[in-house]
Amino acid sequence: MSKATIQINVSGYISEVVCGQIPVPAKESFTTHILEKRNEEKIPAWLKKRNPSYVRSEDIKQNWYFENDLMNDIMKDAGFVWNTYRQINDLCHWLGFGSGKGDIGLFEISVLMGDEPLIEFVPFVPFIETKQRFAQIKDIKVTRLDLEPLPLASEGHVAISAGSWAKGTMVFRADMDNGFDEDGLELLVADLTNLGIGEDHFVAGLRYAGKDLVGETVRETDKEMYQVSWYSHKKGRWLDMYESG
Repeated sequence: MSKATIQINVSGYISEVVCGQIPVPAKESFTTHILEKRNEEKIPAWLKKRNPSYVRSEDIKQNWYFENDLMNDIMKDAGFVWNTYRQINDLCHWLGFGSGKGDIGLFEISVLMGDEPLIEFVPFVPFIETKQRFAQIKDIKVTRLDLEPLPLASEGHVAISAGSWAKGTMVFRADMDNGFDEDGLELLVADLTNLGIGEDHFVAGLRYAGKDLVGETVRETDKEMYQVSWYSHKKGRWLDMYESG
């Protein structure tokens, strides 16, 4: 059979993890702002009593992800120019499928050649009469990437973890020489718990016939933003942006 190109569509929850660093004064400026501007009427009395510095994650996310002009004003006194949260990605930047903890998550992989579907991998047990067309996600080979290390910010900086997830579809393309080989498809899985995300089965990409594939996002809906956190080496853990450490 002559060489042909297959299209691999992965549909599920597309996750983008953006981890970078900002100067300590910039972090302190942001913390001061959100503490001064927090809406205390929306914070339950019992929570304020237990945690007097509490700021709702929704308010933090609104500033961090959507208020670029405000963020630039907050940061500029610390000598930091803010354009968008995506610029904070100098420690690591992951784009793939978030799948929670403990196992590969709920998504589907369709393999097509032209408009003809070859096989579809699903997160459930297919009916016997459809086993030629469907297979289980768990049957795909899993290759674990090296554990992502704790982010090491430069002196005078702190590491920030942020990002988003959305229902969506990514498309990958691969060449095949002698028909589609199910055993040639691999899920590249990484443990991102050290990045404050909580994903220990993050599907960071696909590989076919030993070659890493490049994906393109073609659809996103119902987008949500991750909680913004910073890493305190003194306390040895990720903290909310209103916390000092």
